[in-house]
Amino acid sequence: MNRDATNRILFVILLLAVFVAAYRVVEPFLAGLTWAIVLVAAFRPFHGRLERLFGGRHRLATAAVTMIVAGFVVVPILVAAVEVVQAAIAATGWITAHYNSAGMDLGLTERWPWITDTIERAKNLVGLSSIDLKATAISGLERVGSFIAAEGPGLVGGAFGLMFSFVVMLVAMPLLFAKGDRFSQALADALPVGAEDATRIVDELTVMTRSVFMSTALTAAVQAALGGLGLLVLGVPHVAPLTAVMFFCALVPAGTALVWVPAAIWLAAIGHPWKAIMMAGWGGGVVSTIDNVLRPVFAGKSVTLPGGLLFLGMFGGMTAFGLVGLFLGPIVLYMAREMLGILRRDAPQA
Repeated sequence: MNRDATNRILFVILLLAVFVAAYRVVEPFLAGLTWAIVLVAAFRPFHGRLERLFGGRHRLATAAVTMIVAGFVVVPILVAAVEVVQAAIAATGWITAHYNSAGMDLGLTERWPWITDTIERAKNLVGLSSIDLKATAISGLERVGSFIAAEGPGLVGGAFGLMFSFVVMLVAMPLLFAKGDRFSQALADALPVGAEDATRIVDELTVMTRSVFMSTALTAAVQAALGGLGLLVLGVPHVAPLTAVMFFCALVPAGTALVWVPAAIWLAAIGHPWKAIMMAGWGGGVVSTIDNVLRPVFAGKSVTLPGGLLFLGMFGGMTAFGLVGLFLGPIVLYMAREMLGILRRDAPQA
């Protein structure tokens, strides 16, 4: 092997090692930077309007938008996340204790004895007649409770990591507002496609990120507000934490049922069957279905991905990358589609 070939191999190895080391260096900042990019893309039009309102004072508009985003978007979400974890720990303990004392039917069979016959027939139908569902349910709840008790304090106590990402985001947002055009151009230049395609892809990614953020956040907020209103009117306790839980559940299709179904069961268990029916009707007929109307309205026509791919991108991305995957997932699928389209278009015809 000649010296030039050896040098090239060594150069490639060194380059890979440098990239790996660089990734390890920037990894702690990635969450904050990603959220900063998403929020800047979402609020850039608002920033432009504020800048015109302030007579072209770019720094003043940037400071105002950053404080608004921090005060009305990020901080409420962090507070809601902490409330969700604390409420989950308390709720799991309460349910386990109630199951131990009242049974897995939550006392419903005392008011409606026919429920016992229905449960037994269902157990025989699916081959579970020999299984003690109460013991199984309690065992499962104890495992969930142990997990939440172990991980929950870590999530709440890991506020340092959240605050670090929060600080990174606050520092990065003014820079992205000021140099956003340069960063967009640098990204377009880095894409291995023609200049026209690169500019179009970056522009569409920006608009799509903004639309997905707005449609997802606004839809979840409306669903949580409607669900919380139903809980309040029907006299369900702990409305604030349950509404916070519903906001996060609303990020998943029909996820709000994780809140309103137990609430309906609880209303029935304490002797309010009509309230339980109203809760189920409100939750199933309005809260869990209104996202089918609101999401397309809030997104508009600026999301270039088909509905099916957008769904896969959002919720597959959330599974892969966490909450920020709601935006990274559609971006990845969009880039894959565009790259394949350009490859097919530019491939030499046989």
